[in-house]
Amino acid sequence: MFHLYGTVEASIDGVRIGLGTEKERRMVVPLLLTIRRPVSYLELADWMWDGSPTSAPDDLGRYMGDFRTRLTQLGFRGALVNRDRVCRLNVASEQVDLHRLTTLLTEVDQLDDETAARRLRDTLTLCGGEPLAGLSGHRIDACRQVLLEERRRAEMTLIRVDFRLGRAAHRVPDLVRLFLDRPEDTAVATLTMQALAISGRQAEALGVYRRCCERLVELGMKVPPQMADLHGRILRDEPAIAEPELERHL
Repeated sequence: MFHLYGTVEASIDGVRIGLGTEKERRMVVPLLLTIRRPVSYLELADWMWDGSPTSAPDDLGRYMGDFRTRLTQLGFRGALVNRDRVCRLNVASEQVDLHRLTTLLTEVDQLDDETAARRLRDTLTLCGGEPLAGLSGHRIDACRQVLLEERRRAEMTLIRVDFRLGRAAHRVPDLVRLFLDRPEDTAVATLTMQALAISGRQAEALGVYRRCCERLVELGMKVPPQMADLHGRILRDEPAIAEPELERHL
């Protein structure tokens, strides 16, 4: 398994294996992002140096040689194709944590809820930690945000599944964390209100609504009708769970 979440590295049977220096790990990132697709030396140099120094092609050849040796030691002989200053890493999508997560998200609607919840939990555990930890730069920072968004999408998918399985109250801490991180996210706010109300914490649910509304006003946005309707039901002490077909698409 190759890891983009946490430190950029590999693992075999849970044992983590380094992928070299900071420069080498910078080089590995775009190759793992675009497995089985070509990446030019010019693009790799931009990831590695935040620019393209004149010595990049020569340096890259050396870094490529070192990476090829590491891959061979990991049992991936021939996986790195390097020809005419264009590279490609031929590994399966399930061998890269990000691609495993993305693939699961495309399949989750075809799974029963118990299986979906189990697989999502396992994959989110695999995708823990700060993405691209220890690396920085304009390409790295932009990529880190993409990885964070994909993990947030997976977390929200799991939370919706847990709602359908009757586990809403157990997800309150995670929902509150996600809400505080982005109070203008009305989908998160709605689910947080529901989970709090189900747990008998109506006052806190109403507080989430107020905080979200304040943030929406700041941004010049409107409260979605579904969230406003939930707010009214909580005020009237009515059941806070949405209809299943709506809950699936919050």
